[in-house]
Amino acid sequence: MTMIRVLLADDEPMILKGLRKLIDWNALGFDIIGNACDGRELMELMEALRPDVIISDISMPHFTGIDMIRRIHEEGLPIKVIFISAFQEFTYARDAVAYGALDYLVKPIIKQQLESVLCKAASLINEHQEEAIRKGKLQQLEHKIRQGELESWLAQLMEGTLQPGSAPYRHLAGELPGPLYSTGVVLAEQLPGDSDKWNDRETKLVEFAVGNILQEVVRRSGSGHGFVRSGRFCYVACHEGPEGALELAQDVQRSIRTYLKLSVTIGTSPAAADLGSLPEACRQAEQALGLKYFDGPNRIYTYRAMDNKPKQDELYRRQLAVVNGFTDDNWEAVAEGLDRLLSYISVSAYGSRSLAVSTAFSSVLLLAQELGKTGLSLPEASLDAHDVQRKLEQCGSFAELRRDITDTVERLFRMAGAESGNKDKALLAKVKQYIEEHYPEEITLESAAGITFMNPSYFSFFFKKQTGINFKQYVTGIRMKHAVRLLLHTDLMVYEIAEAVGYNNARHFSDIFRKTYGSLPNDYRQDKKRKA
Repeated sequence: MTMIRVLLADDEPMILKGLRKLIDWNALGFDIIGNACDGRELMELMEALRPDVIISDISMPHFTGIDMIRRIHEEGLPIKVIFISAFQEFTYARDAVAYGALDYLVKPIIKQQLESVLCKAASLINEHQEEAIRKGKLQQLEHKIRQGELESWLAQLMEGTLQPGSAPYRHLAGELPGPLYSTGVVLAEQLPGDSDKWNDRETKLVEFAVGNILQEVVRRSGSGHGFVRSGRFCYVACHEGPEGALELAQDVQRSIRTYLKLSVTIGTSPAAADLGSLPEACRQAEQALGLKYFDGPNRIYTYRAMDNKPKQDELYRRQLAVVNGFTDDNWEAVAEGLDRLLSYISVSAYGSRSLAVSTAFSSVLLLAQELGKTGLSLPEASLDAHDVQRKLEQCGSFAELRRDITDTVERLFRMAGAESGNKDKALLAKVKQYIEEHYPEEITLESAAGITFMNPSYFSFFFKKQTGINFKQYVTGIRMKHAVRLLLHTDLMVYEIAEAVGYNNARHFSDIFRKTYGSLPNDYRQDKKRKA
């Protein structure tokens, strides 16, 4: 229980001594904190000690008790005053009551009277304190409701669902006068080297502290508010110039790091000209924060427009370079090709985590498919597509994704090398890749044998043993396959297609095409178009 603080004042020391001994102050819940021997000393102690109750002689040197209670009244101090006097002076009593004195006791003071008036004082003080607590709680509740309402309006504004001209929109326009606006998204993280993860209680405390600091910094900068949107800390602020957006982000990062010792990554938008532009600015800030995936935490990212997408031809060329490393049984070539492939994905998908993950995942699948086409054997269940996708999606950064894919490809390479018969299959895959890349050119048995370091006669035997057909038939099959593709998907003339697939004589090409598919090239094209 909190003791009620009492200040005694009388110009007669014996009266002060008697008052101290008259009752058991502590038992009644009172604590005497000081004595004053004249009006001036009483005024000084009242200012310094701020008591709850003053028991004072009404007539003292320098300042009277009426001077003292008048000041209490003028300053609105919550001090209860009990006057004592040797005389029952009507004028003093009338003035004391007018200024709110609790009672007027005539000396000698009777114990029961003093205890009674002190109990009355204690009751009034407790009521005042309880009322103050109730008012404080009510004000806190009202502030919380207003703050929650404001945050809800801000979130709606950022989503673009708050109607211009509505009362909430007008209210926010008054709160955020501009002339320029910026938004930011704040992500607080543990500093590097802090290995202990936060538990739920610590997480809530950190979130509360970050929210308070963010609100304070934004308000300190001028007009603005911090709020939570989709589980992220966000803010919107007004600026005089375009440089204000970066300056505020730097202040937020510095303050959170200084007071909470946390790493902070912030995505911020460029300056926007009006409230209606804030939904787009919020999207830009979110997109800027996504750059953390590529370049790391503890930085401030300002949005810039990006339209980078992997070009399929270049992507496929780099993917095939990795496949060729497999067929050459050369890990250095695989690693170099993979590094170039992943670097290309990082640059071309920069700013889009989802695009980077999906492109990397499709590259792993393509690698497995291409290895299957070459004839290289891998143990069953050597690559679980769902497991690969899950792991890539869980990677917190592109650097982590790069390590994960490199580990996966290296494991596949070791498996391919350990599988029996893969040496001959790798040689065959190398030949097939050579034919696929050079079919428009003149390909001979001798040139193909040269890339396997076999003599032509043995190579002819080797190729037929591995494929079941002779080398010339295989080359013809590849050329016809591409001829069909060009017939069905281009408007090239037959003689142009013949040249494109390695035949200088269009009639010879047509004869071979008819032997393969049972009709001449133009008839084949027309028949397929009719059926389509």
